[in-house]
Amino acid sequence: MANTFFGLTIASSGLLASNIAINTAAHNVSNVNTKGYTRQQTVQEASAAIRVYSNYGTVGTGVSVTEITQLRSSYYDTKYWNNNAVYGNYSTLESYNTLIEDYLDEFNLEGFTTEYNNLFEAINSLTKDPHSEVARNQLVNYSQSIAEYFNTMTANLNSIQKSANDEVKSTVNAINTVAREIASLNKQINTIEVSGGTANDLRDARALLIDELSQYINTTVSETDIGNGVTEFCVYVDGYSLVDGYDYNEIICTARETDEKRNASDIDGLVELSWSNGMEFNMYRSSLTGTLKAAIDIRDGCNDCYEVVGLKDADGNFLTDADGRIIDVQSLTEQEYADYVAQGYTKDITVYIDAYENSEYKGIPYYQSQLNEFIKAITDEFNSIISQGDMGGEEVTQFFVSKYGEDYITAGSVTVNPEILRDISLLPFSFDNSQGAANCDMAEALYALKDKEVINNGTFLEYLQSMVSVAYIDTSRARNFSSNYLNIKETINNQRLSVSGVDEDEEAVDLVKYQEAYNLASKVVSVMQEIYSKLIEETGI
Repeated sequence: MANTFFGLTIASSGLLASNIAINTAAHNVSNVNTKGYTRQQTVQEASAAIRVYSNYGTVGTGVSVTEITQLRSSYYDTKYWNNNAVYGNYSTLESYNTLIEDYLDEFNLEGFTTEYNNLFEAINSLTKDPHSEVARNQLVNYSQSIAEYFNTMTANLNSIQKSANDEVKSTVNAINTVAREIASLNKQINTIEVSGGTANDLRDARALLIDELSQYINTTVSETDIGNGVTEFCVYVDGYSLVDGYDYNEIICTARETDEKRNASDIDGLVELSWSNGMEFNMYRSSLTGTLKAAIDIRDGCNDCYEVVGLKDADGNFLTDADGRIIDVQSLTEQEYADYVAQGYTKDITVYIDAYENSEYKGIPYYQSQLNEFIKAITDEFNSIISQGDMGGEEVTQFFVSKYGEDYITAGSVTVNPEILRDISLLPFSFDNSQGAANCDMAEALYALKDKEVINNGTFLEYLQSMVSVAYIDTSRARNFSSNYLNIKETINNQRLSVSGVDEDEEAVDLVKYQEAYNLASKVVSVMQEIYSKLIEETGI
């Protein structure tokens, strides 16, 4: 049978359980504004009964607190992490696309449009007086101004590409830091829980890191009980293993060499990604998302194409390999290049479709290639017309050239021939000077370019305006999706907080409830004290 003081033992278990519950509620209240904190709750159960060898069999022994558990929903966590990656992707795209749109929108504003109209006004003046020094100087100066405008545009796009590349590197560093911290927390958690404890606050810190990681890259987790209170917690990013228990993988950034550019107009130093364990990191997998994916898309995206400097023959046909791919000049040895030049090949820049090894997004390389295509078209037209000018038997110099002496002209290299800038007399007056000073045939041919459908079945201005439209559409799409996924993120977070968040009213109710339980247990102690006093002091002989 139970001993005489058994009732005091039962009462003390109630006091202890109520005290633990009050402390847990106080811990919740103290962390009501702590980011990432998960509400905790005591789990109580009746203590094991004992046999008293009487006709009623067994007697209850009070209450036991088996654990202090977290009120957390893995379902809402998974939803939050999945949505957070998509939100991180679109919010980053919105930021960069807004910059691109702002730069390109200059085509619709007074800056470029005014320069363009001024250029053709000068050409129109030449149709009236081909020998006008004022109009001829205006033609050259406005042409150079437009060339410098596209030089600046290229520099601006290069600046955005550098920012995107820096974000790739900083995001990778953040991912690696989170991986190290999670692996460290895994060890700390298991050290506590193998001894029978519950590392709730450390688990909160780990879950908060997963929240952060999920915005960088799409993330999944798994936790396996391997016995004796030890679990194996693993983290996967885009299907790759990032953290495996106490071990972690790192993403390595390696700068591309100058002759390893993915797109011809890329800036130097863009990084490739790989895993520290030697595995390939495919940056262009369709499953990848998050801010890392957005930065890569902005940096490398060329609409399923490559921009490449190839070699073309006199008929304009590019040199290709056995698979029909345009051979990139940077892949040739000096001797191979020299041999092709001897055969009459010259360098030129172009794009070709390759959907596997490049991002399909319209990023910086896409807009740069579009600018290059525009410059190629307009300079070819101007050079073709001016090269036909009558220079009295002297060799006619190209009007637009590359400032770097290349065979081809890009938006970043275009300039008016320095010789013409120094000596305006090198600019022809007409196709046939024998017809006299009033012959304006060359000026009329140049002026006709203003409304000529030269590129993509449109005029030069229409082509640039279509670029702005593409940028606007992409920016609007990114902005709308970013807003939508932000709303979804807030909704899911509210649902998650409804389970794991601390509610002041609920905690106040719990405090009152456990206080009353504590008072009742204290009352039992008082009753037992009276019983023992009666038993010991008044029943003696």
